[in-house]
Amino acid sequence: MKKLILSFFAFGIISSGISQAVSDRNTIPVAVNLNRVLRMSINTGGNLEFTFNTINQYKNGISGDQAASTSQGTVAANPMYRTTFTVSSSTDWLLEYGAEDATLQGVDDPTKTLTLDNVGFSLSSVNNGAGGHDFTGGAGGGDLTLQSLITTHGTTIAALTAYPTTLIEKNAQADAAGSNAGDASDNSFQMIWRIGTAEGTMNAVKLIEANATPDRYVTNVLFNLQAQ
Repeated sequence: MKKLILSFFAFGIISSGISQAVSDRNTIPVAVNLNRVLRMSINTGGNLEFTFNTINQYKNGISGDQAASTSQGTVAANPMYRTTFTVSSSTDWLLEYGAEDATLQGVDDPTKTLTLDNVGFSLSSVNNGAGGHDFTGGAGGGDLTLQSLITTHGTTIAALTAYPTTLIEKNAQADAAGSNAGDASDNSFQMIWRIGTAEGTMNAVKLIEANATPDRYVTNVLFNLQAQ
């Protein structure tokens, strides 16, 4: 009887070992690295040169947008007066711009200057009707994700100012529509430059009345794209 009991107990231990569940666990680490992408590309109009040769130019200025002024020059005839650029950004962004000098400096005589506000520009969103981003209040059909206070959101001519001045940023108006992040097709812009046309916030005194000394006046316009 004692032998039988011991045999049964041993069988029970063996049976229990055979039916025990077996498992194995492994781990796959997952990491996501979001690197910020900020890129601005100036495609055309990266070198502006205004040359005054006629009295009419002194009286009315020179512009790349003849339809909006009595100045000489059109966009088609003078592509150097038109700057096109794109912004690609993975996050909300802000674009600063401005002249690196307080005035345009004479080359032959550095003591001679022209005020920056003799130069001006218009600003527009190129793809606002094709699913791109547009300025607040825009009616082109694009996303209203942008604002430009100095151009009244792309509706007025702005005078050139010293760096840094905010040119474009994320829309903070009542009709704001999400992020201004996107690629070059979302954020494509055009600036049409002019000088001496006395439009918008530009200098109201025409160059014919300014008695400016003949010279070559220069400055560099800087652009700085940053996350907002």
